Amino acid sequence: MTNFKNNFPFLNKVTYLDSAAMMQKPLSVIKKISDFYLNSAINIHSQNSKIGYENSDKIGKIREKIARFINAESEEIIFNSGTTEAINLFANMIKKFLKKGDQILLSPLNHSSNLIIWIKIAAKIGAEIIYSKKIIDKISPKTKIIAFSQTNNSILVNLNLVEIWKKALKYHAFVFNDATQAINYQKVSLKLCHGLAFSSNKFYGPTGLGVLAIKKELLNKLEPVKFGGGTVAEINSKNIVYYNGYRKFEAGTLNLAAIWGLGAAVDFINAIGIKKIAKKLQVLSIYLYEKLEKIEKIEIFSKKGNHIIIFNIKEFNASDVVSYLGNNNIYVRSGTFCVPFLEKILKKRSFIRVSLAFYNDFNDIDRLISVLEKKEFLNFV
Repeated sequence: MTNFKNNFPFLNKVTYLDSAAMMQKPLSVIKKISDFYLNSAINIHSQNSKIGYENSDKIGKIREKIARFINAESEEIIFNSGTTEAINLFANMIKKFLKKGDQILLSPLNHSSNLIIWIKIAAKIGAEIIYSKKIIDKISPKTKIIAFSQTNNSILVNLNLVEIWKKALKYHAFVFNDATQAINYQKVSLKLCHGLAFSSNKFYGPTGLGVLAIKKELLNKLEPVKFGGGTVAEINSKNIVYYNGYRKFEAGTLNLAAIWGLGAAVDFINAIGIKKIAKKLQVLSIYLYEKLEKIEKIEIFSKKGNHIIIFNIKEFNASDVVSYLGNNNIYVRSGTFCVPFLEKILKKRSFIRVSLAFYNDFNDIDRLISVLEKKEFLNFV
């Protein structure tokens, strides 16, 4: 298998198995961010200058690049601070279509950012929250909004996105896809939902940047819920006239350096190919599972082939195991991973999570397994 680790400087220092929390950044992304600050640090709102104009043009081309990656149009791409903000923006804009008695369909495995806002909106309007892991089995004439994660960050569920989309259209329901965990190894498409979001942070790009994509025909019916500079064409004491398209939803100065970095991340992944990434990830995932299942007193909650695996070692607290690993330069995660219903679903209070990326290799897994097999964390507890 191709070794991609040399492209990621930080991986020379640690054994990193926590990519569901944050993807590492290739050198090309780091250099592009530095390039912005060293050579092009002019606000795109200052277009009456050579660099300002060039920077505005570059941001436009990156927007187009991202749109192509998710089968969208550039006018459908809205930059923000991350998936959490994107979901909150979408929910607060779409809620005007909800009425008392409507149903909001959610997965119980959703991240809290894709749960809390919907629960609050439902309570305020008088809508009903319905939960389903499969999603499609609970879509009904009462369903108005469907919000799920294409890939979850704990227990992975294979959703039939095509059939969900078809059934949602049948009942005139809005579909929202939290693609944060999927964007780095699966095909993500705006053609199968009304809106989707992902964080640059989970796509080999910088932190502090997210993408919200909304179908143009819906976007034209929405009003902004975040206000500030760069969105208004005309204003007086009585009326506000917003710019058309994405501009009216991007208040304030964007994280321009991060957008440059995200553009470089798209180039990096396009050069490798998302299918090649998925194929390597599958090989690593099977290898990890087969190694883990041989460990004495291990309880695995994930399926073979999942690149995100959660487990426990009986008689040991998950956080103690993870703390020992971290202090030995092996980075994994413990807890319930911002999935509030995970404890109820699996009847356990906490878990150990290993999440792989295509830049990992067999040596990373072997080092983890070696420590777990030897029960070296006994000295830490």
